[in-house]
Amino acid sequence: MRRLLLCAAAVNGGFLSQHERHGMKPCTELTPWFVKCIDVEAEQAETDAVVGRPRVGLQELSGDRKRCNLQNKAHDRQGNEGIRIAIALFGLIRHNATAINFENMLLKPLLKYQDHAYSADVLLHTNVVDRINNPRGKEVNVELPGPDAWEAFRPCRYSVEDQGVIDYKLSPLIRSFRKTQLAGIHRTRSNIQQGREENSASLMNLLRALYSLRASGGLIRGHEVATGRTYDVVVSARVDTIFTREVPGATYAYVHRSPVAKLFVPHFGCSVNTELLLNDRFAVGEREAMVHVYLPRIETLRKHKKEHEDSNRHVFNARSRRERTRRNGPALPPKLLSGERHLFDTVQAHGVPTARIPQFCLRRVRAGGLIWVKVFTSLDSHECPLEKLDHCDERCMERQPACVAGRGCHQRGVNMHARFFDGEDWCNLPDASERHPTCLYDWEGLGLGWMTTA
Repeated sequence: MRRLLLCAAAVNGGFLSQHERHGMKPCTELTPWFVKCIDVEAEQAETDAVVGRPRVGLQELSGDRKRCNLQNKAHDRQGNEGIRIAIALFGLIRHNATAINFENMLLKPLLKYQDHAYSADVLLHTNVVDRINNPRGKEVNVELPGPDAWEAFRPCRYSVEDQGVIDYKLSPLIRSFRKTQLAGIHRTRSNIQQGREENSASLMNLLRALYSLRASGGLIRGHEVATGRTYDVVVSARVDTIFTREVPGATYAYVHRSPVAKLFVPHFGCSVNTELLLNDRFAVGEREAMVHVYLPRIETLRKHKKEHEDSNRHVFNARSRRERTRRNGPALPPKLLSGERHLFDTVQAHGVPTARIPQFCLRRVRAGGLIWVKVFTSLDSHECPLEKLDHCDERCMERQPACVAGRGCHQRGVNMHARFFDGEDWCNLPDASERHPTCLYDWEGLGLGWMTTA
């Protein structure tokens, strides 16, 4: 394993003493996820020596400097840092164009926004491998960019691990899932062996992604320990996706003051066989919900498997299936593990209020630059260029114009109107108003009417 850590930050006294001055208590197993506390585990994390860091603004964004202390406008990082944002990247880098897209569609809008002061750090965990073999994604023995591709993101703190080492660490978890995951897979397929191979690759990719996701959370906590300052808002993004529209700069200020929702995900890509789940490819949220629920959710997989599995496959438990029959029509057939289902069940187990936002627009990028099929529909009058292309290399990505979010990324067809999950269920279901009076389409009451969607 090659594990690299880098930080460029300033030490302002001990992490413990700073929190003690604010009267915070250490976290325990009984501490609710929404209560701010001292993360003792994070304090024991390995951290580097920390040096002073200058401000990095929009003009310096395209240089060679590490992306630490990105500020949309100059402010005092000692006494008033504004809203502190951690941008945590994770996963396998499949094409170099994603780094260019990340800079243009996420970082630049953040730094151009002037209504609130931001201070942001980019952190990255990635797994590296020379070639990839993923039949489902049309990647058959395709060469990847290389072990140094992560440098294009210029993270403030990073960790790089060999994928073979990660697979070894995951092997007990892989064995526990593979038997049940493959037992009933693709029974309707004419080529059963092909179905089993594709699902096996998908399972491996999911577990690797969850491992990397948790590791990115560790970088966040380690950086907080090193700097003595906690983040207010956390962004989680995959390094194998591109944004087709700009992530609005107002996003982070709203998330920081959101009255109800604590987690925000894309509106699309969350229906599996008409069942409404949650998109697991991008998220931004309040720090406690992200660090304690969203990022480390691989730790819940064994419990998840035990609770949702019958004799040979992953399913909802009987009570949940009866409820879904009553609320959403006929009960669905048993389902296999997926990232969308696991995220939904984790969020529901912790009662995290979650909103689906049409302003988050992204697509997957495969090895070689193939842009995966668009799974959302536009409800506004324009369509951005990256929503029409099926391939875009580095030169193509550099030429892409800015394209505002608008209302371009909605779920297609069924479940299109469900926009808010209150921690127990979706707000568009018949009895939702009985639990939460503002739940039924009262976007202002929920705090979701935060940006123009026309």
